[in-house]
Amino acid sequence: MRRVTKVVLVLIMTWLAIPTAFCQNGNSSLDHRHSVRIGWGDMLSETVIFRPSLSGEWVTPDALPENYRHDETFDFGYTGHIFAEYQYSVSKVTSLGIQADLEGIFWKKGTFDRYHNLISPATKVRNWDLDLLFTARFTYFDRPWVRLYSGLGVGALFAFDNQGEFGIAPAINLNLIGAEVGKGPWGGSLELGALNAAANTRAIYQFFTRIFSFSIYYKW
Repeated sequence: MRRVTKVVLVLIMTWLAIPTAFCQNGNSSLDHRHSVRIGWGDMLSETVIFRPSLSGEWVTPDALPENYRHDETFDFGYTGHIFAEYQYSVSKVTSLGIQADLEGIFWKKGTFDRYHNLISPATKVRNWDLDLLFTARFTYFDRPWVRLYSGLGVGALFAFDNQGEFGIAPAINLNLIGAEVGKGPWGGSLELGALNAAANTRAIYQFFTRIFSFSIYYKW
């Protein structure tokens, strides 16, 4: 836990240093250098991977032994990806920043008898994945109302749940294409991308998730 705390502190300190460094060396002629945004993205891949287990409800339960038991996971819920980002424009093309992305996957697990009656208290599992990413964005189409860009995010994922489990893994977000619409300080954006995080082939936390996302921003 101390090692994880140190990693988080380093990420925060580095992030705090980014705006200061660029303000000292940046091009002061640029307007709206700073921007913050909040958004939501899909969890399509999680809904495929994290699904209810096969039901133990049988057509002829009387044919099974009286002491038959079957463990199941059920009642799955997904929050979607909730993210927030700060960006600083180094130039009219490039901006750098940091992003935090949080998703939750919830389900229950319990033991059923041969008639598919729950015979044990249902255990509620609450799983959370937090991604902290350094981000870079490159704008290649810039008009007063519309801007197109692509980008990359690199950092770490922290996975934890209410069962005492904890994991950490490298994370990378591929922002394949984004469209920003708005003139002035307020606006919105749509993105097509892929967020991935894995410690190894046996510990894959995220795989091509947050394919579609939208957000609102404020610039100053």
